[in-house]
Amino acid sequence: MAGQQLAALNLNPNPNANANVNASCSPNSPKALYDLSLQCLIGSMNTKVPALERISRLAELPRNLLIDVYEMMSQQESLKDTLLEELAQLEVFSRLVRYSAARSKLLRIMASLMASKKMLASRLSENYVSRYGVPGQEEEEVQLPLLKAADKTSPDQTASSQESRSSELDQLLIYDLQTGASIGSGSSSSPFDARPQCMSIQEPQSPVPSLAELTLYNKAAVDELPAEELQAIDLGLRLGSFLSEAGWMQESITVLACLNGRLKHLPPHKHWLEMRLDCLQRLLYAESAHCNFKLAQRTYDELVSLNKSIHSRVPGQLVAIAYTQISAMYFARNEYNYSHIWSGLAMQHLRGSAPPRIIIDVLRQAAKACVVKRDFARANLLICQAVRRAREHFGVTHQKYGDALLDYGFFLLNVDSVFQSVNVYKEALAVRRGIFGNMNFHVAIAHEDLSYAYYVHEYSTGDFSCAQDHVDKAVNIMKNLVPSNHLMLASAKRVKALLLEEIALDKMADGMDEEDLLLQSEELHNFALLLSLEVFGEVNVQTAKHYGNLGRLYQTMNRFEEAERMHQKAIKIKTDLLGAFDYEVGLSIGHLASLYNYQMKKYRDAEKLYLRSIDISLRLFGHSYSGLEYDYLGLCHVYETLHDFEKYLKYAHTLENWQMLRGQNLTQNKSSYPAIEVDFSIEEVRSKFFNMCVCKNSPTRSAPLESAASPN
Repeated sequence: MAGQQLAALNLNPNPNANANVNASCSPNSPKALYDLSLQCLIGSMNTKVPALERISRLAELPRNLLIDVYEMMSQQESLKDTLLEELAQLEVFSRLVRYSAARSKLLRIMASLMASKKMLASRLSENYVSRYGVPGQEEEEVQLPLLKAADKTSPDQTASSQESRSSELDQLLIYDLQTGASIGSGSSSSPFDARPQCMSIQEPQSPVPSLAELTLYNKAAVDELPAEELQAIDLGLRLGSFLSEAGWMQESITVLACLNGRLKHLPPHKHWLEMRLDCLQRLLYAESAHCNFKLAQRTYDELVSLNKSIHSRVPGQLVAIAYTQISAMYFARNEYNYSHIWSGLAMQHLRGSAPPRIIIDVLRQAAKACVVKRDFARANLLICQAVRRAREHFGVTHQKYGDALLDYGFFLLNVDSVFQSVNVYKEALAVRRGIFGNMNFHVAIAHEDLSYAYYVHEYSTGDFSCAQDHVDKAVNIMKNLVPSNHLMLASAKRVKALLLEEIALDKMADGMDEEDLLLQSEELHNFALLLSLEVFGEVNVQTAKHYGNLGRLYQTMNRFEEAERMHQKAIKIKTDLLGAFDYEVGLSIGHLASLYNYQMKKYRDAEKLYLRSIDISLRLFGHSYSGLEYDYLGLCHVYETLHDFEKYLKYAHTLENWQMLRGQNLTQNKSSYPAIEVDFSIEEVRSKFFNMCVCKNSPTRSAPLESAASPN
């Protein structure tokens, strides 16, 4: 089915592709002769003076030839030091990074050099800062220690922070939402869910600029920037984005922070606002992706301070991608309501005239925000359109297609299409490995996501070998790329801890003593919890998930009082943040019910919790939701133990009906959210998005343990 869903998104396959490939394989074809010429050139390179002189003049070649020469050099270990020195020159690299046709090859060259410990990323960032850094610019702006992101947050502080953000959004929406619906205290949590059922769309209107803004942007006396300054800005934007695209986030942050400091020191000019917005949105992406939330908050504050100056001449596509990066930051911080709001604002500003790359990124982020809000119909619309556009515009080996697939896998996993999700994640991993090789930040994330999908898929069989293989790779890669206290490493270790616990349970069922595995799992869970407390504070969904994971582990280790405390903490935090009827709350309630039922013999308490969990599941997902199985089985056990056979028969019958529903879905290979095959225009997508009714009976997956929304 996964193959069918991906095939449904495949647009206009080229019937002449095989013929073209066969023609190019002829030994007398221009392609073959060109490759032979390249091989001769590379073969003549060595450390002798004539060869070194030829190498020093390679940069004079046309870009389409130069990139091929460099790519072949990157495949020769003996030439990698020479290639490093060539590409570390900003003049050389700037020629290639401005050549869009060479993007994929340049990424592969970077990956090859970095895998051989030829640190091109750091050399380029250092050279840029050395040349273009503003004298006296604080070093803190360029390189701040990682992960000192947030002080431990009390509930009062969290409430104060949320009030501040609500006030901030109220001010923003004077401009951003001229739709008759407000977002703030006492209103809906989303610009597109502000009405009870459906909401029509209106075009955002531009505000009347103030006198100061008119002076700033329309003053004829403001001179254009000199060519040298424009070149520095252009290179900073391109280099910073390339480094983050290549997976070298800290180097990207260094370049873009340097550029941001430079832009702030420039005198006002007519492109000042656009340049600041563009730089800040790229910087925010890198900081959020690298979980550097203290810097991300600073960048966000700068973006919001500029928002009031946005006027009709700022391109809508720039506003859309800036709002998308803000949404991504909140998503990475597990603040899903705000992520949802900002993605809706981004969709309002998206137009069909925007570049495909921006369109795809806006659609992807809005889809992820809808997934975590359980708005699956909108999410399906958005992610299917993103995948189709990525395939059509960039091809199936391009990074953007791999990115879209990773988010499609996330969607499928959350709508109970676990097998399909595994296959989509496998394809996404293959795309990323084809571009970046093995030792790369983006590849590690794909390994972790695939491992978790395998974990969910194989939960009933107990065969976690594939999941374990991929999580081990994710952990090993992250250990080589990020500090030991990095959130991305903690995330991979969390998945490994879940696997170790299940493997230990299976072996214990066979009569084996696997206490060592459980202790390893506890160490990994505690590592992830402590880091989450340091970065996010106590009152955060991710922290609550870690408490829940520890609760399940302590239940396995027969440490029942500790398990009870962990589950109670998870329930309280999630209820305070998400409300009493959220999916995450129901998940933790079900886990505590299991503890009371099977270990602590508190059957009446377990009964109440199971009924609450069932109520939440039925409200949100309907009668065929897979997670209901655990609650129905638990209630049957409670009533059998209490000799309440009338209620036992009632829920045994309910369980039978549930099994029939699930069986029908599996037999008929049904998907509640099949791939949308129609290629809509962006205007059609926006119209459907803002007019779509939210279905409250949508199925989702059943997470065996605390679920984790992955931030790709």
